[in-house]
Amino acid sequence: MRANARYLAILLAGLTVLGAGNVPARADFSGPLSPGAFEATLNMGPIAETLCRQMQRKGNQAPASATPETARPVRPDSFRYVPSKARRTANLAGFVAKSRAADPKGADDLAKLVASRDIIEEMRTPLAKYGLRIDNLADAYTVWWIGAWQATRGSTDDPSQAATAAVKQQVMRTMASVPEFANANDSLKQSMSEALFMQALLLGVGLEQAKDNAAQTKAIGRAAAEGARGMGLDLASMTLTDEGFKPAD
Repeated sequence: MRANARYLAILLAGLTVLGAGNVPARADFSGPLSPGAFEATLNMGPIAETLCRQMQRKGNQAPASATPETARPVRPDSFRYVPSKARRTANLAGFVAKSRAADPKGADDLAKLVASRDIIEEMRTPLAKYGLRIDNLADAYTVWWIGAWQATRGSTDDPSQAATAAVKQQVMRTMASVPEFANANDSLKQSMSEALFMQALLLGVGLEQAKDNAAQTKAIGRAAAEGARGMGLDLASMTLTDEGFKPAD
């Protein structure tokens, strides 16, 4: 594994902590990477719609001060929550259950993995290197968004610190403008965050395992794109820069 590459595998402790052999290579990602776990809890549409409006305005160089989204103050601490071990256990069990219909064997392996260690807690130190936290909904969405976008391109390269920070700012501005997210309680924030982290983890490990298999890499990319569309984002229409996501040329 190259230093400063394999973004999600390192960032989410995918290979260095979990070990590639513990997460099976998959032919069908439709279960664990589907957006159902998110839509069942909270409509992600308003987030995607606002993010896209912001990107379009920046692409057209419209003044950000004129946008209704930026009229609300952004309080970084408002996306934090106090994690509960009991909620985490229930969240991960629910994530595994949602994947079982599409991939029973994969779900069994994933169940054994989450039972053997606290995967989310083990992400704390790697995330801190990027100024991100495991107990922050905006940070979880940032990790998932970057990881899903990279997966559609078959890439696990390390994004710049500037790009990661800029995407986090995009996410925070958006979430602050959507009352459902700005006013979410700890339970909802934790449920959403841990589902996002798990999706990103599976994408990162899957891409690492598929690095010598072009067909598998494309399959993961398609699954990532489909899952993002289910949450309202067309990843093919955007590009990642040091100023955050912008409309693709």
